[in-house]
Amino acid sequence: MKTSPAWFVIAICLIRQQRIVDAQFLNPLCGVTYESQTAMRVVNGKEAVIRSAPFMVYVTNNSLTHCGGSILNSRYILTAAHCVFPNLRLRLGEHNIRTDPDCQGSNCSPRSEEYGIMKAITHRFYNAANHVNDIALLKLNRSINFNVHIQPICILLNPASAPSVATYQTFGWGETKKNGFPHLLQTAELRAYDAAYCSRSFHAYMNGNQICAGHEERDTCAGDSGGPLVTRVDFDGVKRYLQLGIVSYGPTDCQSPGVYTYVPNYINWIRRAMLIN
Repeated sequence: MKTSPAWFVIAICLIRQQRIVDAQFLNPLCGVTYESQTAMRVVNGKEAVIRSAPFMVYVTNNSLTHCGGSILNSRYILTAAHCVFPNLRLRLGEHNIRTDPDCQGSNCSPRSEEYGIMKAITHRFYNAANHVNDIALLKLNRSINFNVHIQPICILLNPASAPSVATYQTFGWGETKKNGFPHLLQTAELRAYDAAYCSRSFHAYMNGNQICAGHEERDTCAGDSGGPLVTRVDFDGVKRYLQLGIVSYGPTDCQSPGVYTYVPNYINWIRRAMLIN
């Protein structure tokens, strides 16, 4: 995919919002939300503002199993390798999985759109035992027509350009502590931890392609797998969502930090997989 030199970005670290000026994005027209009220403070999270995460994908095989994913471009969805099942269906522009169209008060969004999968591409070295290389691409059966509630996420082309992040944001329809699986898209703010913290917390195996994030009282949980771990960045005066992680695994109680696949380290795999599939 061609990108203009004007889209070069670096990370000047801020806790909630990064300003980046020296790297390229996989998709230059990425990470934009058409809902201004997005800085909200999925266990112990809160309902996300409608259209605040237009890059989110609801991944399901029409059973009790479901995951999250994120839109990379008009044909590919990024998710976790352990979320790849037979007969997957994807819903884009989703907020409330029980209604269509979705509304928050008088604020309504267009109907969600359902897509099938032409091909699932899992990392050839994915290890289900220790969750290493827990990453996959889903090639859609038709192209996406982007609109206000369906947009791609930002992915950096140069891993060295990734900002140093103190807090992340995550979205998903995963299990919550009090209410089981929610039907409304949830969001939560998570702290960044060093890998040793996750290793000590629940004896997690980690390597340099994984990161640790969470909160003492909340984390992603069952059903959030495959969803994006993001941060807000300011590029060329526009606030954008940048994906740095994919929800991989964590403790069964969902009450301590979890492990995420570190996306910048897989950009070459992502680009090659798109090229040959």
